[in-house]
Amino acid sequence: MAGPNEHKSSNVLKIGISTMTDLEEKVKAFRTINLNVKKRRFIIAREDIKDSNGTVLVRKGEDIDLAKVMLLRRVFKPDDVIKTFQPDEGIVLLSDMSSPAGVQLSMDLVTQVMNIGGGAYEAFIDRVDSFKEMNTLLSKALFPKLVIIGYLSREKIQEEVAYYSLISRADPYIRMVEVLHTTIKPLPIIPRLRQIIISPEDKDSWKRFIVEIVTEYTKNYSIEER
Repeated sequence: MAGPNEHKSSNVLKIGISTMTDLEEKVKAFRTINLNVKKRRFIIAREDIKDSNGTVLVRKGEDIDLAKVMLLRRVFKPDDVIKTFQPDEGIVLLSDMSSPAGVQLSMDLVTQVMNIGGGAYEAFIDRVDSFKEMNTLLSKALFPKLVIIGYLSREKIQEEVAYYSLISRADPYIRMVEVLHTTIKPLPIIPRLRQIIISPEDKDSWKRFIVEIVTEYTKNYSIEER
């Protein structure tokens, strides 16, 4: 794997940037997504976007809609990178730390995820103990693109599944993956979610975990998958 500095310089999660191709796909997807969710997704320019003559096409802070994308396509190539902001750029680590087993898996997850990008993404990562806590925070500032589910207390399974269902109905486009651990958490809690397996006997399992997380986070929105 690349070292921390390489991760940081390459911005593996592509936070704060969009190629022209990505930008067009996001804007088109958001038009459909926003019909089905409470929290509107949008994308804005982080700086004035100018053509080669210095003419401002999109001003800093402006919402980039499809009309602006069509205008930018006349000037920029598909792989050209534009500085953008969208509110759904967060990652949530959902893992209960009320037991020793939960603390161990939770801290391992925190360490691994915080190291993505050489620590550059810390401001975009939040940790919660439960779906109930996450549901409360979603009504405030929390707006994740990806939720990584770690340890959940077996005593609260029914409550956790109920709040998971509530969240997934309110916003079916939040991506979720569940982490299994061969000794700490061998069985999944949430049905039908993508699973990533960690094994102490497999020294490369955490490396694969990072690759899976980056892949899941950076893939384009698919409005057919809801």
